[in-house]
Amino acid sequence: MKKFLLSILMGCSLLEAAAQTAFTVNHGPYLQEVTQDGATIVFTTSRKAFSWVELKQHDAPEAEAVKHFNSKDGLKEAWNTFSLVRVEHLKPGTSYDYRIISKEMRSFQPYKVVYGDSIATKWHTFSTIDPQKRGGSFFITSDMHFDAAKLEKLLHAADYRTCDAFFYAGDMTSYIDKFEIPFTSFIDTSVKLFASSVPFEVVRGNHETRGNLARTYSSYFPKKNGKIYGSCLLGDVMVVMLDSGEDKAENHWVYAGLNDYDAYRTEQAEWLKELMNTKEYKKAKYRIVISHFPMVMSQQWKDEKEWVGWEDAIRKFLPVLNKGNVDLLVSGHTHRYFFHEQNVDGNNFPVLEQGESSAVRLELHGGKVQFQVIGVDGKILMEKTISKK
Repeated sequence: MKKFLLSILMGCSLLEAAAQTAFTVNHGPYLQEVTQDGATIVFTTSRKAFSWVELKQHDAPEAEAVKHFNSKDGLKEAWNTFSLVRVEHLKPGTSYDYRIISKEMRSFQPYKVVYGDSIATKWHTFSTIDPQKRGGSFFITSDMHFDAAKLEKLLHAADYRTCDAFFYAGDMTSYIDKFEIPFTSFIDTSVKLFASSVPFEVVRGNHETRGNLARTYSSYFPKKNGKIYGSCLLGDVMVVMLDSGEDKAENHWVYAGLNDYDAYRTEQAEWLKELMNTKEYKKAKYRIVISHFPMVMSQQWKDEKEWVGWEDAIRKFLPVLNKGNVDLLVSGHTHRYFFHEQNVDGNNFPVLEQGESSAVRLELHGGKVQFQVIGVDGKILMEKTISKK
């Protein structure tokens, strides 16, 4: 009898070990840089693999699915766990179905490749950007600092299912020293609720510049131009995303001489000038800016005379933004929700600091800019309608 029970226990242990090491897609898939004619699909596998994406128009038969690979210099990406596949030449305003196919690679020798298990995810659906779409409902939050549970509560409180776009305005983590941190902090929660079908955009905060893996942060959110700052045109809504860098002086002891954000902010200011001269920017009906730092600074922080990096961002970005007919800038960083009317501190547009236990639901409809700041419990903390310029 004891031998029988021991065999049962050993069998259960083996099954548990096998389950723990099963070959799976363990993060994602999540969408990035969805445009009128393309999308990037990002995911990871639990072991090294050769992976690709199958794509077809929504509700088309599986036989019409086309394989898409991440190929570079004539080689398909393989023997990796982090994967991204860009699909292009799509139709604007069109729905597509996709799934991940992955083959475990147990050995990759110069003249012999040994494959293991193969897996296929379920089909997911997304839509390319519709250039004819007017307005939209946006979710914006920041400063979660590893707290994925709080993020999930805020997404539900803001009725995420009825949002068209999602933006994370920085400090979703407190630092990055492990590969898993962006996933456990906010990516996995986003995938659980929406991100396999609707993309999210990330604006880097000053805390995401910290840690020995901070230099890998942009790789989780790949862009064709390789930058983490940028813009997207969602129908008639132009969203500008600025990377404001660190908040203290470059020579502050905590940075150990490793930062170069003053030059980086100068680079962005020049890019911003160019963006504002584009046809896409000029024709947009709504212009929203997202930056981790507010582009105004309350007197209490000015008096501290420590926030040299934040002041540098204001000095370089604000004069350009003031010429851009901006409707609203949404920021984080200060861990409070606070609204700055235009022209209170050299700003020609209103600025919203959205808080660290809240989220913004932004409504752009009928020529009106309206927002609610919503708490974790669903309570509306602030509500305003802004007159467009």
